[in-house]
Amino acid sequence: MKDIRFITRADDAGSNHSANRAIANCIRAGFIKNVSVMAPGAYVSEAADLFAKNKSVCFGMHATLNAEWDKVKWMPVSTLPKSSGLIDEQGMFLPNPKLFLETKPDIAVIIKELDAQLDKLTRAGFSIGYVDSHMLFEAYIPGLDEAMKTWAREKGLLFHLYYYALPPGFQKVMMDSSQLLPVLKVLPSGQYFYVAHPAYDSAEMRLTGNNHESGEMVARERDKEARTLDKAYLKWLMRLMGIRPIRYDEAIPDETLTIRDIIAMFNG
Repeated sequence: MKDIRFITRADDAGSNHSANRAIANCIRAGFIKNVSVMAPGAYVSEAADLFAKNKSVCFGMHATLNAEWDKVKWMPVSTLPKSSGLIDEQGMFLPNPKLFLETKPDIAVIIKELDAQLDKLTRAGFSIGYVDSHMLFEAYIPGLDEAMKTWAREKGLLFHLYYYALPPGFQKVMMDSSQLLPVLKVLPSGQYFYVAHPAYDSAEMRLTGNNHESGEMVARERDKEARTLDKAYLKWLMRLMGIRPIRYDEAIPDETLTIRDIIAMFNG
């Protein structure tokens, strides 16, 4: 029997009702063992009511410094000046972390915002065990990855960069979640990582989107992920294939990994 361990993560909890509802159902199905919560999201309290007390899940802070959609925006939890390099004229996060190469935000200001985001999630009722980053923004601010490692260690949190090991064929799954089972069937033993963004198709989700992908496309793709991962039989199938979904606090870290390694993995 193969011994395959999967760090299974659902992102963007708290971002909207459609994501919260889908993630709640995915947790119940049993394959998702880690849930990353967006403190700037408008639905954090709802997310806490739905699943913060679930002890089968390791919750993380999905550190957020940018808002990629045209019609749906997030703003900082802390009070930031317009000169911070993190926000636009309306006080909202910038759409793409690549813009940080131009705006050059100060790391101390970012750490202050991370403090505020963690405090908000804790006050909402989440027991936060790890921190990851929305759109891997560390890649665009020199020195931030090291500063975040130190910050996470001081807060007693696991740091996400040490836990990425994408399975062969993951790019295919990213394009089409229905390919998840075929990819899993041929995996050799080892520890792997899987991230999803489950959310049900709704008018709310169709408000997302930008110049690169329409809101309708985002809603359809995330609905497909949700309906792949919210099935109770998925965990049973995993067991038959020798696959065990695990939490971050059950995983083995690889502290040699860097942000550049992670970017290269996701780019295939």
